[in-house]
Amino acid sequence: MYSYTKKKKFPKRKMIVGLSALLVVAVAFLSYEYTLNKEKDTAVFNEDDVPVLTLPANAAKEKAKKPFQVDAKVVLDYFDGSEGEVDSITEFEGVFRGNQGMDYALDNQAFDVTACFSGKVSEVKDDSVFGKSVTITTDDLDITYQSLGETGLKQGDEVKQGAVIGKAGANIYNKDLGNHLHIVTTKTGAIIDPETIYDKTIEEIK
Repeated sequence: MYSYTKKKKFPKRKMIVGLSALLVVAVAFLSYEYTLNKEKDTAVFNEDDVPVLTLPANAAKEKAKKPFQVDAKVVLDYFDGSEGEVDSITEFEGVFRGNQGMDYALDNQAFDVTACFSGKVSEVKDDSVFGKSVTITTDDLDITYQSLGETGLKQGDEVKQGAVIGKAGANIYNKDLGNHLHIVTTKTGAIIDPETIYDKTIEEIK
């Protein structure tokens, strides 16, 4: 007697579902690989783009020097709330403000401005009101030299202690001072009196 066994057909619906699942897995895997590679590329780009501000060799042993090698005098003092022999309040466009730095001048001369510490230039600006400025970072100390008439430095440059940063110049904000240097010092982001850093190491400055 002839026997016939009917072959089972693989349902089309199951096959479609299976292929769809495989496609989803493949797309997910390719998307993950693309995202991973993109993040790696971005990380490398950012590391190259951001300057690394490390403590220069021997800077830890340096003691801060005044930002000039001439007989410049304080013409506008740091405002700490107390009265002194030199004014510490400045007036601009009818508004009076306490001075957050220290201003030095030498008979309206454009004297050389020098680095208090060795460090790396973290910012260079040319402001229409305050003039040219250079910020040099040494560990957690930032020193901004403002009201410069000229400077040849750019961001990322390494500067040795005593090196010339630029020339004292004039600005609109303190135009009555003529050629002068305005210096601002911040330690871990907090503004401090520039006069308190001289003859001290980075570690000694509070």
